[in-house]
Amino acid sequence: MRFAKEGFFWVVPALALDIGWHIISLPTKYNPWLYFWVITFPTTVGIILLASFFRDPERELPENFNPKTDVVCPADGTVVSIEQVNDLLSIYIEMHYYNVHVVRSPCNLIVDEVIRQKGKHHLVYFVKTSTKTTTKAILKNARTIVKLKNESGEKIDYYMICGAFFRRAKPYVKAGDKLSAGDRVGMIVFGSTLKMVIPFHNQSCCVKVGEKVRAGKTILFQKEVDVKNG
Repeated sequence: MRFAKEGFFWVVPALALDIGWHIISLPTKYNPWLYFWVITFPTTVGIILLASFFRDPERELPENFNPKTDVVCPADGTVVSIEQVNDLLSIYIEMHYYNVHVVRSPCNLIVDEVIRQKGKHHLVYFVKTSTKTTTKAILKNARTIVKLKNESGEKIDYYMICGAFFRRAKPYVKAGDKLSAGDRVGMIVFGSTLKMVIPFHNQSCCVKVGEKVRAGKTILFQKEVDVKNG
């Protein structure tokens, strides 16, 4: 299993503190089994759960994925909203604690610009699988915006929206980078919400609100005809 490098900042200190505590506190006058269940077991499980937030498994694109016509999912999580405004389609994917938090490219693209935008830190998590996208968290929270484009100049924008407690969305890319479908774009530490804005050309939407999706594995949109899509 591969892990994102951001995890070392969190996991290594926690592991060092745990080991140090055990060295200092042993030998203990308490019953060894009581010590194990009260101290050792909970801290070990906690460190394992902490490390699981940063897992970054390799992903292979679906066998039926067509890079000329299809758009693959950019993030693991649950689709909480799909909105169309004029010729733009916005899809919101909420990441939970058990999801992989690495964001991936939906098709073959070029990075146009990366913007770090300061903001508030309201709670992002949706109470329901579908909700309004005009909440304070969606509109005002800090975020990293990754502007992408395909070879024909059409733009796709990522809004990596930070949560209330862990306030970092780290991009792995810079302006000018070329991405293939499924390549890593960045990571939202401990998860939150990803908004993707994509041009709408009457493509068929393959997911619905409330559906669980996987980055680089779930096909979001398909087109019946061949178009220039990167």
